[in-house]
Amino acid sequence: MIVMGIDSRNLQSMLVRFGLEYRQLWKVQIFRDLIDRLLYLFAFGFGMGAIVKTMDGLPYIDFLVPGIAASTGVFVMTMAMTYGVWERSSSYKLYPAWLATPIRLPEIILAELIYASLRTLPSILILFALAGIWLQAIPSWSGALLALPVLMLANLAFGAIALCFTVHIYRPLHFAYVNTLWTTPMFLFSGVFFDLSHAPAALWWLSQAMPLTHVIGLVRPLMTGQEMSLVKVVFDLGVLMALFAGGYAYAIWRFKQRLMD
Repeated sequence: MIVMGIDSRNLQSMLVRFGLEYRQLWKVQIFRDLIDRLLYLFAFGFGMGAIVKTMDGLPYIDFLVPGIAASTGVFVMTMAMTYGVWERSSSYKLYPAWLATPIRLPEIILAELIYASLRTLPSILILFALAGIWLQAIPSWSGALLALPVLMLANLAFGAIALCFTVHIYRPLHFAYVNTLWTTPMFLFSGVFFDLSHAPAALWWLSQAMPLTHVIGLVRPLMTGQEMSLVKVVFDLGVLMALFAGGYAYAIWRFKQRLMD
């Protein structure tokens, strides 16, 4: 079945291919995710949490956990959609091989995004288990479940943005600029660790241009049981969907040009 130019059979074939790849890597990735989550919780939850008792009316650990959950996709998606896509498209020349079959470029790109997004689920679930069961730091479990589809949408947006960098880079060394100028500032200044209402005005406005800010604006109220403005929910979701759609369309257009060079 073809929907919006995507053949579901071709998309399924690509996802099966990525699933076979994941079967060989899942133990390493889950172990790495477990260590990462423990380091964040100990370093910031107990370290900074020993100094900062509350933030935005919440115990600091309750404030921190949604921010870590929201930011998980930033690093996973950026790594997958930069280094991973570059290796498959430019280094290993897999894209030309796939395109020699009935599979088309939009289906390859969408499969890349979906697969990378699903890869973050174990990491997020590990975080929920550690924070919610061990630390009792998730006040609303129903809200945490509702946050999962929001996080998956956010991952698609992060991945689409990362692809927009990838299509313009010809040497993997240059991906260091993506981390230095994009992912790290977004991680630090989007409200993961502190309430943005206390930030200087210039920093607050800068944070509004970062997609992670809008993800946290949705996920934190859900997981902590706080009230949410319908207008803000619609706006934040609209921003994420627009970033995904725009980044996805631009990446396909630029990739077509690049593959014909």
